[in-house]
Amino acid sequence: AGFCDGLDFGGNTKAAIIRIGLEEMTYFIRYFHPDVKDKTFMESCGVADLITTCFGGRNRKCAEAFVRGKGFKSWEDIEQELLEGQKLQGT
Repeated sequence: AGFCDGLDFGGNTKAAIIRIGLEEMTYFIRYFHPDVKDKTFMESCGVADLITTCFGGRNRKCAEAFVRGKGFKSWEDIEQELLEGQKLQGT
């Protein structure tokens, strides 16, 4: 979602990416836990966490900065500049 923000794509594009993310999460979890209930994905551990991450997470913030900087800054530099000692998640 941060790449969408950095490229000035609209809300519909971001919504489409969030929907695809939820779909991928669902497939992944069902692979390891086939009996999971559908309502699990609508709870805080599912869509709520996805929305929070996409609208305010540190990876979103850094992805936007990377795009706006046209890739001239390294991820490490962006991390140091924006995250006050925290690290990007999943990298």
